[in-house]
Amino acid sequence: MIDDEANIRLLLKEIFSLSGYAVEEAENGCVALKMVKEKQYDLILMDKRMPVMNGEEALSEIKKLTDTPVYVVSAFQSAEEIDRLYQLGAAGILTKPFVMKDVLEIAEQFADA
Repeated sequence: MIDDEANIRLLLKEIFSLSGYAVEEAENGCVALKMVKEKQYDLILMDKRMPVMNGEEALSEIKKLTDTPVYVVSAFQSAEEIDRLYQLGAAGILTKPFVMKDVLEIAEQFADA
């Protein structure tokens, strides 16, 4: 889970943990990139708008290192932004505010893939 907002990371980590998933978190794309270099993940959920390294930059770099599915989360997106995210390798897009049931279904789809 990659998001610059600590409260969102905390909420999602709690919900995923209660559902039986192990969660690691990063506050920006640079930290996430270091993590991906060291470990293989089943799924990455990543905010699009973050400081230091934004979601598009991080997605581009992460996809050079792994085929792990990356879902990008964003409140603001145009059709062009969505197309660009898919071109960069996003497995899917989640629009904020999102429904936790949908996020858990995505996690279930990729668990132990």
